[in-house]
Amino acid sequence: MNTFKPWTAYAVLAGGALLGFATVVGINGGFRSPSAMAQARPALQSVGVTNGDNPVTLRALNDMGVSLAEYVKPAVVHVKTVTQRSQDSSGKRIPISGSEGSGFVYRSDGYIITNDHVVAGAKEVSIILNDGRELTGKVTSAPEWDVAVVKVDAKDLETLSMADSKQVKVGQMTMAIGSPFGLENSVTFGHVSALGRENMIPDYLKGGDTRFYPDLIQTDAAINQGNSGGPLVDIDGRVIGMISSIASRTGGSNGIGFAIPSNQVRFLADQLISKGKITRSMIGVVPRNLKPIESKDLGIKSGAFAEDVSPGSPADKAGLKKGDIIVGVAGEPIDSQMDLRNSMLKNAPGSTVKVDYVRNGKRSSVSIKLEEFKRAATSTVPKGNVDDLGDIFGGDGRMPNIDELRKRFNPDLEPEKDVEPLREGKARLGVGIENLSDDARKEYKIPSGTNGVLINSVEPGSTAAKLGLQVGDILIGIGDRKVATVNDVTSAMEGVKVGDKRQVKVERYSQNGRVSIDQTVIFK
Repeated sequence: MNTFKPWTAYAVLAGGALLGFATVVGINGGFRSPSAMAQARPALQSVGVTNGDNPVTLRALNDMGVSLAEYVKPAVVHVKTVTQRSQDSSGKRIPISGSEGSGFVYRSDGYIITNDHVVAGAKEVSIILNDGRELTGKVTSAPEWDVAVVKVDAKDLETLSMADSKQVKVGQMTMAIGSPFGLENSVTFGHVSALGRENMIPDYLKGGDTRFYPDLIQTDAAINQGNSGGPLVDIDGRVIGMISSIASRTGGSNGIGFAIPSNQVRFLADQLISKGKITRSMIGVVPRNLKPIESKDLGIKSGAFAEDVSPGSPADKAGLKKGDIIVGVAGEPIDSQMDLRNSMLKNAPGSTVKVDYVRNGKRSSVSIKLEEFKRAATSTVPKGNVDDLGDIFGGDGRMPNIDELRKRFNPDLEPEKDVEPLREGKARLGVGIENLSDDARKEYKIPSGTNGVLINSVEPGSTAAKLGLQVGDILIGIGDRKVATVNDVTSAMEGVKVGDKRQVKVERYSQNGRVSIDQTVIFK
């Protein structure tokens, strides 16, 4: 498994642009399609097929690209979230924000896959199909894995089949398709640049929480904000990965993009569809992939190397030790650390599984009773959507944060200047607002002479939440502007972009009197 590289410190999610002020923001064994996919189209096997008697020509390459794009486009969708949280001067509820990205149809009966960071915590989103239909979809997410499934009421949709991502090779051709910056059905071509990349990426839409990606496909196909959730396909039109992030100092494409492998995406999607959630067990091992030199020296082709075993964990109790190589769990082979991760999803907490491992060249087996996953109570990992290996498998969560990574790999990098905002566009505070009414003044004990707008909701993890704002607070100023209505807030936020600093002034009333909050914040 590749270690963290300097560019890891400034990788950003490839989600869509913010549209306004406040935002509310599975694979079973083998590769047999679910019954709902029985009529799915076969892979586009004819694309790019040549032989010695029919050499590749520029026209043949051109036709290959056209055919591939035409094959994939019908199954790619545009995903948009819009939150209606505010009122205009007449009291009408109005949409004040949103985010957007891409997705693709997984099952013909209306199941669509995208990134969790694209749907941004929403329960419902808008799905725009390739034929122009716009449908409302219900969201089920696995936030820590950055995978979400959206169900729309539709039948006989065109689908994309999933390739076996274990068979993906560095250098093979790829195509990315999605809606960068809202431009639907944008197609780019490239290659697989590397496999097994790790990344820790701050998601400013979640108030700066960090997502950990342990096993990514790297591609040089041009990927931009809004491509997130879209498919990365091979020349046969099969999905090899779901686009998730880019490495960039500017927020634009630098030819370094990343996708979550299709095997992982399909496994999680199937779990979300069948169970509605992801249930995890804990074994207590911090694993990594075998290095080529280790495989050669130990005579083991593949497995999950135990970098550490947590004291008191199921693995520790069963006698597993640091340096052991896990090669099987519950009768299924473990070829990589991701296989070990997935085994904790396949086997329920409390179940006893047979674990095959190699120690000092000798293969042995042991029975281990898995425990229910519990996030470490104290952890130096940034809170939220982090899913680091130690945490998942029972460690104490000692995964370095972004600043620690910079110091470790490139101490000359300045902490804030190299991490570009997650999304372009207008800034957000993370609150819902409405004009003050007599009922609100009475409920929240607001004096009649107080002017401002009522905060009626606060997003968990948002800038507002970190500032300590609460429902019932009165927003009275942004920057050098006083605000007394929702329209005033809109005007005050005009031109404020992600990453800008502004002073936020709030008053809070209760039976104990008034509390004033006056603080400069960085809008996310």
